[in-house]
Amino acid sequence: MPGEYPSVVIYGTGGHAKVVREIFAMKTIPVAGFMDPSAEKRGSMFLSRPVFGSEKLLEKGKYPFDVAIIAVGKCKVRQEMGELFESYRIPLVSAVHPAATVSPFASLGPGSVVAAGAVLSPGVKLGKSCIINTNAVVDYDTVLDSWAQIAPGAILCGGVTIGECTWIGAGATVIEGVTIGANTMVGAGAVVTRDLPDNVLAVGVPARIIDSWPVKGQRLVPPRQW
Repeated sequence: MPGEYPSVVIYGTGGHAKVVREIFAMKTIPVAGFMDPSAEKRGSMFLSRPVFGSEKLLEKGKYPFDVAIIAVGKCKVRQEMGELFESYRIPLVSAVHPAATVSPFASLGPGSVVAAGAVLSPGVKLGKSCIINTNAVVDYDTVLDSWAQIAPGAILCGGVTIGECTWIGAGATVIEGVTIGANTMVGAGAVVTRDLPDNVLAVGVPARIIDSWPVKGQRLVPPRQW
């Protein structure tokens, strides 16, 4: 069975990389090794696979893998590294845990990860390199722009729209039809009952904007606008 699949390199050696490695192991998809920007990790072993080094390996033009996945939590890293791999014509692949429930009428962008227990309902659309973590629920017709991340146990009700690089915290709930902008952080356990703009941090029940994001202390949107 491994011969049926191209060999994958996993970029990253943190916790999320462990999740991705497990998914590929359970699905008997061959992993050639890992890449990591840390110079001291080059030549070491991680989860029984070699660490080839940093992205500078791509400049050599020869590498022991066919496709890649960016297994890093930080959205900007997923964006930058994903675009770098694609510029070298190395396709991104997705990782879907066998214990996830993904509708045949949902669509996943390249490089996305769907962890164990997650649910993607009909009409769901994921952009590039999205992360749907353990036991998260993404209900019908919800759209996630590229590099968005849904933390463990979060629930997105039907018809929700999530902007690029936005993070929905663990156990948070986003009510049906709500739109959340790009580069926004929703805190763990929050309940989002109305739209949120770009670049804000929102927490609480119901969710309230308390700061800018990802750079804190910037001018906030006046409350009447959200």
